[in-house]
This record gives sequence, C-alpha cells and structure tokens, in this order.
Amino acid sequence: MNKKPGGRGLGTLLIFIALVGVIFSISGMGITWYYRPRIQEAVFTIIDSLDQIMANTNEGLVVLDTALEGAAGNLDVISSSLENLSTTLDNISVSLESSADLIGGDLRLTIIDTQTALTSAASSAGLVDNTLRFIASIPLLGADYRPEVPLSTSLGQVSESLGDVPDSFLEIEQYIRETQVGMDALQTDITLLAEDIRDYEQDLFEARQVLTQYELIFTDVREQLSDLREHTSNFLLIASILISGAFFLLGIAQINTLKLGKDYRNGESVTVTLSELQQN
Repeated sequence: MNKKPGGRGLGTLLIFIALVGVIFSISGMGITWYYRPRIQEAVFTIIDSLDQIMANTNEGLVVLDTALEGAAGNLDVISSSLENLSTTLDNISVSLESSADLIGGDLRLTIIDTQTALTSAASSAGLVDNTLRFIASIPLLGADYRPEVPLSTSLGQVSESLGDVPDSFLEIEQYIRETQVGMDALQTDITLLAEDIRDYEQDLFEARQVLTQYELIFTDVREQLSDLREHTSNFLLIASILISGAFFLLGIAQINTLKLGKDYRNGESVTVTLSELQQN
C-alpha cells in the first residue's frame, strides 16, 4: 500500500474533475435521449428518400421495359415482313427464270419453226397460184382468179414480218435474266437485313432480361429498406440504452474520485491500494 499526502489543491482538482465527469455523464444521457427521436426521424427521412428513389427508378425501368417490348414487337413484324418479301422475290425470280427459258427457248423456236412452215407454205401456195391462174386463163371454164395479193405473196409477207421476232425474244430473254439477277441481289440484301433485325430483336430481348434482373434487385433493396425502417426504433432504443448505461457507469466511477478529492482537501491521510489507483 502507498500513503498519499493530503493537499487542498489536489483535492479541489479531483473534486472538479469528478463534478465535470458527473455533469458530462448526465449531459450525455440527456443528449442521447433528447436527440434520439430526431435521429430516428432523420433516419426515417433518409430511408424514405432512398425508397422513393428506388420506386421512381423501378417505375422508369418498367416504362423502359414497355418501350423495349414495343420496339421488339415492331422489329418482329418488320423481320417477318422482310422474310415474306424475300420468299416472294424468290418465287418471282423462279418465275422470271422460267419465263426467260420459255421466251428464249420454246417460243423463239416456235417462231422459227413457224417462219419455216410459212416459207414452205408460200412455196406451195406459189404452185397453187400458178395452177389457178392457168385454169382462169382457159376461156371455156369461165374461172376468175385475180386476187389482189396472191396467197404465196401473203404467206411470204407474214413469214418476213416474223423475221425480227426471234431476235426480239432474245432481247426480252436478256432483259428478264438481268431483272432476275437484280431480283436475286435484292432478295439477298433483304434476307441479310431480316437476319440483322432478328439479331437486334434478340439484343432487345437480352436487354429486357437485364432490366428484369434490375427490377428484382430494386424490389429486394426496397424490402430491406422497409425492414430497416421497421427496426430502426428498436435499434435506436437499444443504442440509447447502451450509451446511457456507459454514461451512467462513467458517472458512478466519479463518486470514488469525488470522495478521494474531499479527503485530500480536508487534509486527511489516505491509504490507497494499487487496485484503487488502477481504478482511478
């Protein structure tokens, strides 16, 4: 044990420190309970603000999701229309190819065969014309054969008029095949465009999935904020009790210091143990 010498100055200092500690403890408990409802209100305000922000953001996501859904629907209609158009162009291309084969092949050969037949018919008609003229020249028969245009001449003229038709058919065939080539190129471009739009539609679908995940996240955060708001009062109450308890224990600890200070100020001989020094 150690023996502390008395001293009025030291005793007064210890009393002042003890009184300050008691006042600090009482003030701390008072301030804790005074500001508790204000802190609670401030926390509620922050939580409500965050919840409102989350709600507004979630509504914005819903609007954005609706817009993306509409855009995806429009792209689906466009891509379907382009695919149908590509199928139509493919059918037209097949029809043009068949038409080109028909005009440049069968019809042209038919015209050539017709010309040949008319030429042969004109030759035969020439013999008929000569025979009819011979018969008409016999007075006793009284036959009259004086056509303005002999049959052979008429058939020859028809055959000659068909002379340019085969070449015209070749030109038409060429035009049709050129059109078919352009149609095939157009069909290829439309098919590629339809595939690109399908890719864009898939991108929008994936974007909508991301938005759905965000909506779930915001919903979960709002639920957590709601739970936090519900338990804030209990949390602050427990914290206030713990803080008040700490201030109370601090105030109780000053009693020994106050007693010790009074003993010093009164000049009494005080015996202090090591444990008491450590406590003080």
